[in-house]
Formats: sequence, C-alpha cells, structure tokens
Amino acid sequence: MKKSLILLFCLFSLNSSAKIGLGFGFDLSPNAARISLRNWFNKTSGFEIGFGPTANFEDFIFNDFSIQGKYMVGFKYNGYTRTYAGGIARYTVLKDPFFKKNIPSLGLFIGNEWYIGKYRNHGVSMEGGLMYGRISRKAYVIGPNVTIDKYYKEFPFYLCFSYKFYMK
Repeated sequence: MKKSLILLFCLFSLNSSAKIGLGFGFDLSPNAARISLRNWFNKTSGFEIGFGPTANFEDFIFNDFSIQGKYMVGFKYNGYTRTYAGGIARYTVLKDPFFKKNIPSLGLFIGNEWYIGKYRNHGVSMEGGLMYGRISRKAYVIGPNVTIDKYYKEFPFYLCFSYKFYMK
C-alpha cells in the first residue's frame, strides 16, 4: 500500500510539476551558436551557461569564441510555458589582429520558453534584450603624434532562439 501511494505521487508529480532540473541543448543567435546547459532551481529562478563560436556583425566570420552566463527569474508559469527575465554576462575572446584585448559585456533580456513533447521535457525558447560591451585601442598613424581610437563594440540587440532537453 505504501509503495503504491509513493508510485502514484511520483506519477502525478511527473506531469504537474514545474520544469525544475537540468537541461542541455543549443542556442542560435544571428551572430553566435552556443552549446548550453540550463538549470532551473525552482519555478522562479534559474541559471544557464553556454559557449561557442561568435561572429562580429561587421564581417560575419565566426572566428571569435564566447562564454556566456545567464541568470533568469521566472514570473509567469502555467505548466506549458514559462516567461522570465534576467541578466547576461558574456566574455568574448577576439581573434582580431588589431585588438589584443578580449571584450566583457553585460545585458538584460526577457524570454519565453514553451515545453513540448509527451513528458514536457523539451523546451523551445525565444529571448530578446539589450547588450553593452566595448573596448578601444589607440592606433598610431604615420607618426607618434597622430593617433586614432578604434573601437570594438558588442552588437546592442540580443536575440536568441534555443532548444533544451530536460533530464527531469
């Protein structure tokens, strides 16, 4: 009797609980493709970390590499969708010969994740927001008295489509 009650509780909680747990998948942006790992600690908070090749918006050559972390706060959940907002921290390693620096950037975003599949363990999400990151360097032209500041800027708009497979 006790075992059957525990089994019933586990079966009912499988379909009715929030997606709390670990998910892995990929993120696609207009200038990046990342492999990512997402973890929802509870119904309202989660964290994601991802890494992959990144392109500069001026040339669209995927020769840079970025590591990105997100903290997410969910404010609407109904079992099939979750709406959340959060912050992004990204560190991009540049392969540009003019810049010997790497670029850290920060941003804010809002997103929505839809849970699909028989057990609702597939998450498809869309996120949008704003990013800021910029580095500069001085370039000497013709002589030591003439300098030009060159800038490498993060694209200010953040747009991301992602797919996650949740293990729980």
